[in-house]
Amino acid sequence: MKTVLLHTCCGPCGFSATKFLSDRFDIKYYWYNPNIQPFQEYEKRLNVARQLFSLVIDDYAEKEWLSAVKDIADNKNERCIRCYRVRLTKTAKRAKELKTDFFTTTLLISPYQHHDVIKEMAEEIASTVGLGFYYYDGRPDFYKNYNEFKKTGFYTQKYCGCLFGKNEK
Repeated sequence: MKTVLLHTCCGPCGFSATKFLSDRFDIKYYWYNPNIQPFQEYEKRLNVARQLFSLVIDDYAEKEWLSAVKDIADNKNERCIRCYRVRLTKTAKRAKELKTDFFTTTLLISPYQHHDVIKEMAEEIASTVGLGFYYYDGRPDFYKNYNEFKKTGFYTQKYCGCLFGKNEK
């Protein structure tokens, strides 16, 4: 079976992506989310993901992430797009190091993300890195899987991750 490195942003999305991908791939779960703020929120989400998945974890690089988005912090769309690039680039490079066949992301689960932008950007990054990107559309089952996950009693967050986004709600 082919392997995929799944950039995992949180427990609920990882849960949903696993349902979609597990019969197609041997999944390696990757945690790189420097956008999640404050740090206490980051720890909550990471702890849930650790209980559910065996994770490859990279450092919490909040300062690097803030540096990447600070000049466009007030522009939600541009900020999200830049955030995708930071996380997807790191995921692709890690997938290459781990010698997986593909990389993908749980961001493709959410109807709240810029799906077409993620797909196009990830394909471009995959080409640059020399690795396959596996595209899937997990949005149709988002609410069903999210509600199923909530029944587990695990923590579910109320915002995507960054404080900019939390404050915009």
